[in-house]
Amino acid sequence: MTDTRTTGARSRVLLLLLSALLLAAPLVLVPPVPASAHEDVHAEIVRISPVVVGPDDTQEVALRVTNDTDAELTGLTAELGVGWRPVTTRAGVASWAAGESGLAATQLREPLDPVPPGESVQTTLSLDVRALRLGEAAPWGPRQMSVRVADGSTTLELLHSFLLYDPGTGAASSDQAPPPPVSLTVAAPVTGPVFDPAAPEDYADTVVDRSAPGARYDRLLAAATSPVGALSLAVDPAVVAAAEQSSDDDATAWADRLRRSGGPGVVTLPVGDPDLAALTHAGTGASTVAEIAEGGGALPESWSPADDWGPRVAWPAGALDAPTLGTAARAGAGAVVAAEGATLPDDAVGGVGAATAAGGQVPVAAADPVLGAVLGSATGSGRSVDEPAATVQQLLADTAVLAADAAATGGATAVVAALPRGWSPDVATFDAVLGPLAEQSWVEVVDLTAALADPAAEDVPAEAADEAVAEAELAPGVVRDLVAASDDVAAFATVAADPDELTAGVDRDLFAPMSVAYRDDVEARTVAVGLAEDRARQVQSGISVLDRADVLLISDAGDLPVRVRNELPVDARVTVRLRPDDPRLVVETVPEIVVPAGESRDAQVRVRAIGSGDVTLDVEVTAPSGVEVTAPTEFALSVRAGWETVGTAVIAAGVGLLFLTGIWRTVRRGRSDRRTTGEQVAESAVPTDRPRTVPSQDASPEDTES
Repeated sequence: MTDTRTTGARSRVLLLLLSALLLAAPLVLVPPVPASAHEDVHAEIVRISPVVVGPDDTQEVALRVTNDTDAELTGLTAELGVGWRPVTTRAGVASWAAGESGLAATQLREPLDPVPPGESVQTTLSLDVRALRLGEAAPWGPRQMSVRVADGSTTLELLHSFLLYDPGTGAASSDQAPPPPVSLTVAAPVTGPVFDPAAPEDYADTVVDRSAPGARYDRLLAAATSPVGALSLAVDPAVVAAAEQSSDDDATAWADRLRRSGGPGVVTLPVGDPDLAALTHAGTGASTVAEIAEGGGALPESWSPADDWGPRVAWPAGALDAPTLGTAARAGAGAVVAAEGATLPDDAVGGVGAATAAGGQVPVAAADPVLGAVLGSATGSGRSVDEPAATVQQLLADTAVLAADAAATGGATAVVAALPRGWSPDVATFDAVLGPLAEQSWVEVVDLTAALADPAAEDVPAEAADEAVAEAELAPGVVRDLVAASDDVAAFATVAADPDELTAGVDRDLFAPMSVAYRDDVEARTVAVGLAEDRARQVQSGISVLDRADVLLISDAGDLPVRVRNELPVDARVTVRLRPDDPRLVVETVPEIVVPAGESRDAQVRVRAIGSGDVTLDVEVTAPSGVEVTAPTEFALSVRAGWETVGTAVIAAGVGLLFLTGIWRTVRRGRSDRRTTGEQVAESAVPTDRPRTVPSQDASPEDTES
């Protein structure tokens, strides 16, 4: 008779052992394998065809193995493994693509030809999909795929990719059919170099260099206008204007192509690409930010974007925070592209929403960090891989999961990949990656303007971080100093009939250190700040008051001349005001004069003296804005208010005395002892036969004739 307790105990032990074996089986079947056991042996997936397979297809994987050792490699094998279970999360896609897991279940193993030292061999691994036993009932979506190059039991290289499985149009359920498409937007900024106030011509020269055939700007435009048409551009107007104004044929041709073929796939950035985060964290007002965003004279007055371009967008560097979002909205940005920092609801798969800022709703494109990083690394001119086949499969898998999640949750169906400033595409690689994406039913490539204008985005709330300050930002105190210097120059410039003649170049110098481009060169930025501030001070020193000796005022009222010198290249209209430090002198006029460029003029200031004494006069020369335009100046005035009256009296008395003296002398000459009197004439008269009259000195001619 068998003991039932013993039988039950044995059964439980067997069940435990069986469970342990089942749990250990995956570890035996799929052991963790290092990505590469030999640094001098490299393998690369050259091609995966087709990129999406059905139940009756054959998955072909072209593999290249390179031997960088000094000896020939023999006895190598290549293994292809594919998992039957679909990958259903983006985290799973990222983890597998990063090589954090081991091998998929091996489906195929083939020997490789010997690889001579310094050379490569290529082989194609062909897997009949029917060997996976998926069938039409298997779920649609990506599967893990691995390629292992081994020398016996030693792994020389392990590569991870994805097999995209589509059961076909006859699928029985939604799990076996592709989901509705998710819209994909890929955007890149076209920004300029740093603007050096010490060498302003370098900016234009760099724009010319980057516009040359095969250079960065040319590549960006080529990727945007290729048949795939998968790239949107956010251009800095200063770059386009510099190219248009250039005498270089390639630069002007590039700008012309951009205008003619850009369309809504082109949007504009603030002029000069200012660092909106730095301006915000310095407390700069929205009106000042808007002024800076206009470029401070970096654009010709006649410049305007193409009629069919999209709106102006803000593209802050680093993480977007709520204060910067508000500043961008108040400064007139039609939308914001957030490379990082913006978040959407958990159930919103997409990357476009609307944020509340500045009393309204602002479209926000919250860039997907995974897509942007993968695309930037794989398709840039300094790309990390030579062949993009694995990248294509990774992006197909990632967007497939995105689309499936959106269909399952009812969330938004838009995603934005924002490429970094300075990214320069390898156009052929970019098209090779984006082309297969654009051909799939679950991906719809749309331009940035359309993505931002999507009505569905209005129902997706977007939020920004509370505050995010980057170490590379320009210090708030420096920003405030530059803004204050710009304000001072603007107030000073009202002396000119056209203030822009004085402020255009200065403002550009002052605004240049605030650009995002200077984040990468802090030392050069410090120098640029100093040069810009020196330039501002130089302009404001163009008007001066000439020194003069002390003045003596002896009258009760008079005009005091104040000589103003203008070293500016334009005529200057100024107001001259004298401020005495003693009430015994009253200033009666405040004259306004126009001083021609390069000349000096006197301003006649009428004053009136109430009493005598020494007075110090402060001279103020102001612009029409009311700001002082000269350094503090003063001169001394000696007031002798009664001297004019006393002097006049003394002179009058002297003149009167001289007049009286003259009369007295005249009278005195008229009574001389040598004159003959009438009595003397009578006494000397002698009678004769013929009377004779002797005229006296007092006789008249008539008396003499009679």
